[in-house]
Amino acid sequence: MYTCQDSINLLLDFLDGEMPAEVSAELREHLAGCPPCVEFVESYRATPGICREALKAKMPPEVARRLTQFLRSRLPPQGVP
Repeated sequence: MYTCQDSINLLLDFLDGEMPAEVSAELREHLAGCPPCVEFVESYRATPGICREALKAKMPPEVARRLTQFLRSRLPPQGVP
């Protein structure tokens, strides 16, 4: 039987359908009895759509300018590791 950590480590292969049937069956068995893992899988599946929606929003020019200024102020000077 898989632990929650095992399930998370196997998640990408599971969702891509690139997992041996026996391993997939064992993982499904864990998911059937573990609501937190099911919730994690559902949020993992939803992430690409949430990101696409977030990228549709345009940042106001003033916010973009200030963010760029802030990030540049945090970078080390060029040529310094």
